[in-house]
Amino acid sequence: MKVLIYTRNNCVWCDRAKNLLTINNLEYEEIDLSDDVLRENFYKKFNHSIKTMPQIFIDDNRIGGFEALVDYLDGK
Repeated sequence: MKVLIYTRNNCVWCDRAKNLLTINNLEYEEIDLSDDVLRENFYKKFNHSIKTMPQIFIDDNRIGGFEALVDYLDGK
C-alpha cells in the first residue's frame, strides 16, 4: 500500500493522521505544504474543491482528510 500525505505546520489534524497511520503500522511519504505558494498550487490542481489539510492519497487515489482516513481504516 502506498500512502502519501500532504500536510502543513501547526496542523492538529495532520498530526493525528500521521499518528493514526503509525499506529496502524502504515508507512507513508509526507509532503509539507506549509509554504503558502506550494499549498495554493496544490489546491489549484483540484479546482479549489480542497481547502483543508491533511490530504491523504492511498495507492494514488485521494481519500480525503483525517475523518476519511478513519473511515478508510475502519473499512479495511
